Amino acid sequence: MEATEIRQIGIVGGGYVGHGVAQQFAQSGYPVTMYNRTAESSARAMANIDEGLDLFVDAGLASRSERDAARARISPTTDLAAAVAEADFVVEAVAEQLPVKQEIFQKLDVLAPERAILASETSGLRMTDIARHTHRPERCITTHNYTPPPLIPVVEVVPGERTNPAVVETTCALLRHIGKEPVVCKEVPGHIGVRLTTALRREAYYIVEKGYATPETVDTVLRSVARLLPVIGAFAMTDFSGVDVLRDVHRNIQPH
Repeated sequence: MEATEIRQIGIVGGGYVGHGVAQQFAQSGYPVTMYNRTAESSARAMANIDEGLDLFVDAGLASRSERDAARARISPTTDLAAAVAEADFVVEAVAEQLPVKQEIFQKLDVLAPERAILASETSGLRMTDIARHTHRPERCITTHNYTPPPLIPVVEVVPGERTNPAVVETTCALLRHIGKEPVVCKEVPGHIGVRLTTALRREAYYIVEKGYATPETVDTVLRSVARLLPVIGAFAMTDFSGVDVLRDVHRNIQPH
């Protein structure tokens, strides 16, 4: 299936990430059916989408009519079968627990059309493990957005061991079509971004734990230094500082 053949999007879980993924597809013109387990969680998801769409209007990034059109493309439901019955691309965004995701994918394997690509928003689990009990592991893939999805361009696309390369190509093409910047990486817990931020948080916790600085002080330094990273990145910043200089810096610091 080509990206141009994808007409309908199914979202499973409208929480922290899922409602933002639903919003970005709807803003790009796709009909979206979003599943939540209860009417209450569904209402919360739609309220969050309303807030997100209003932000685009307030910032001058969308007109009121564009906002309303996007909102009208999203259909909430508490019926999982109804959410994915006609979907060409399904995005799972439930709890970051392997048994839960495996159970959802087994259900999607039965309920979603055979043509459908099944994607997971997992932050660090392996798609190989998530799709292990499905009959279509070749059509399963990770698409990891960063929050809030409508505002963060990059999406990590991570194939499992049995994911068809054509599914990777179609997924990347679909994401580019909605204005995202897909990057493909191999399976590793945490992908790229979560590994980087986990390492940063781990060191921040360590500094506070050892009493070297307060949480407020660490955050003050981080907010200042971090201004460089969006502009230059880690590797370009290494080259900018001087590889030989940073070699000596790392020799002095890393043993500690």
